[in-house]
Amino acid sequence: MNNNNRNFDFEPGVKRTYTPEEAGHDKFRRPVTRQHRRRKRDFNAGIVIITVVFAIVVGVCAGVILLGDREPISEAGKYIEEQSLLNESGIVTEPSETEPPAELQINVTEEQMHMGNLILVNYAYPYAFAEAEVNEIVTISEYMNENYYVRNANMKLRKSIVEIFNRMTGDMYAATGYRCLQINSSYRSYQEQVDTYAYYKDTNGEEYAKTYVANPGYSEHHTGLALDLNSITDSGGTSPLIYNEKCQWFMDNCEEYGFVLRYDAAKKDITKINGESWHYRYVGKPHSIIMKSMNFCLEEYTDYIKSFTKDTYVLTYNKGTVSKVEYDIDFDAEYMIYYVPCAGEKTVITVPNFCEYEISGNNVDGYVVTVAKRNQ
Repeated sequence: MNNNNRNFDFEPGVKRTYTPEEAGHDKFRRPVTRQHRRRKRDFNAGIVIITVVFAIVVGVCAGVILLGDREPISEAGKYIEEQSLLNESGIVTEPSETEPPAELQINVTEEQMHMGNLILVNYAYPYAFAEAEVNEIVTISEYMNENYYVRNANMKLRKSIVEIFNRMTGDMYAATGYRCLQINSSYRSYQEQVDTYAYYKDTNGEEYAKTYVANPGYSEHHTGLALDLNSITDSGGTSPLIYNEKCQWFMDNCEEYGFVLRYDAAKKDITKINGESWHYRYVGKPHSIIMKSMNFCLEEYTDYIKSFTKDTYVLTYNKGTVSKVEYDIDFDAEYMIYYVPCAGEKTVITVPNFCEYEISGNNVDGYVVTVAKRNQ
């Protein structure tokens, strides 16, 4: 028997007529759609647990891939990029969750030992021609003010030195009303020094050239920090500064702007250069003031500074007074100065935080650190 007919009282051999509704159609004989209930499935906790565990494993694996070779810096599993400890200026800083460090650690290279305002360039220590310093050389006439003269329009110096010289000669004119300084010689390339030495050798003899002209590569004029000065006389000619009383202000005050007379006649046994009253060199404050007050040439000052280190005693300068004191980040002076020996390819130098500082190589064996007083 066909079970589909069980609701219609099927009788064999009897023909029946069914209404559309009885036959499962509406009155237009279209099939009637019946609602079917879905079977309710039982909750399977095992599948859910497996799914969660799988998601956790995938997440951990992804984290390991992203973190790479980094190592945790604490038991809590914190990670830190190595480069976050060293910013673009070479300052190494340790992460802190409380307050900033009292000191900073500065990484300097061996190349930087041959750079800076305090480099010693003489018969024994040649200039390194560091690219960063050579790139600072500019034509003086493009940046000079109206308070001094240049012997020709092609003369050059470091741009920073031109700016300082501009300020100094501006103050000189304001104080005296004189515009009498002339830059007679300044930056020289290696080849220009070769030509200069050959000229004086041919003109005045080899002994004269050895006495007054440095060998190529060993001249301060390579640095862009040195300049030879003349004075303009009332008649329009030139004469040495020491013979023109209008230049007295410059000779009395140049150290306040970072300049020193480089070759004193009394120091020729040390410098190996006869006295040159026209040759001035920028070393920066307060070094220029200390050198003049202690009657040091640069060779003597370079050796003198080596006795002051952070671990022994440092040198302080305050309103004309030079003192030897223990290192203190809260030093009570205008400047604190100390020496750091070169440790090879990289040297770490510690300086107080929140202070202005300058690090200069000495071109011999280390670095001179100059720290300005902390802002209160």
